[in-house]
Amino acid sequence: MALYVALPLVLACVAGFAWYRLSDTARGWRYEDKLAGYCKGLIPYDESAVFTDLDTADLDFTDQRFGAGLDYDMCRVGNINLFLGRIPGQALGASENGESMFTAIQLREWEVPPTPLGGGWHGFTGRGVISVVLPCRNKDVSVAVSAQELTSDAPSPERARKIAELATTIAVNAARRWSCEADPGGRIPDLPAAPKPSRSGVAEGTCQGVPLRGHAGLVRPIMETETSGTAPMEGCLLGASEAPDGVGGEARYRLYGSFGPFAQRLRSASDEEKYGQQYNRTAGSDSYGVWASAKCPGFSARALFTLDSDVRNSLDTAAQRDLAENLLTGFAQASAKRHHCTDLRLPG
Repeated sequence: MALYVALPLVLACVAGFAWYRLSDTARGWRYEDKLAGYCKGLIPYDESAVFTDLDTADLDFTDQRFGAGLDYDMCRVGNINLFLGRIPGQALGASENGESMFTAIQLREWEVPPTPLGGGWHGFTGRGVISVVLPCRNKDVSVAVSAQELTSDAPSPERARKIAELATTIAVNAARRWSCEADPGGRIPDLPAAPKPSRSGVAEGTCQGVPLRGHAGLVRPIMETETSGTAPMEGCLLGASEAPDGVGGEARYRLYGSFGPFAQRLRSASDEEKYGQQYNRTAGSDSYGVWASAKCPGFSARALFTLDSDVRNSLDTAAQRDLAENLLTGFAQASAKRHHCTDLRLPG
């Protein structure tokens, strides 16, 4: 009699266990349970499931790191490494060695200008790195999140958009957890393919404002992206060549606008650090580059507008630096205007 009672019970338990292990509903429950205690509970269900297919094994790595006084976390979702942390407005990040949150958010490849996320986000995508920052209104801190593919290939525009949705949602969750009153953006629009060099000689994006006429042999082709008044980094490459992968090679002049933590990252944290020390001054030029700065809304750190070159000896003479200063001045004025900056300090 006991056997007849126990057997159905055993079969029911086996069936229940099989359902728990195999059904989509149960997989969702297990995945939700894992997320609750993973990466400070900041990883969103819907946006992460796109990359994990609800497989909890794809959430198996988390690591807290310490660098330059900026603690941050690294978590993995599928084949995407996520870096998240808080960056005080007065922190400086340039260093010849060592890692920090500044290292995590930077571009991997400077020969292709970053594409703004749009939608009102302080974010960009550039060659496998998608970074977003949320400046806090109630404190001098920015919440920063960077997503980096483990593969060397740049993601397709559609995949990049999904990664951006994951990164921006994490940033919003982190801001809420860390009592940061921030203004998130809206829907991220479709992202364009990576820019390529153009010989048209007409600037329609981030190269607008740069005086191109009269210097065709030095500044063409150009490489630029769409403009955005909220992108924390934007670039314009002049005299850009095409690399074997068809995207970007060397450039005679690289002009970049860096805002908030991306400007802080370039400045030296110590008088003993040679790298980035020049950017502690508001404007200037030397044989390595030219720079300007401005005060921009949302961040206490001054924005940096920089010009450097991949071409050796291109900034050695006074005439070469005069041309470089002229190019950067046009770029900085246009960028500062887009970002509603004031107190623009120019070299010369």
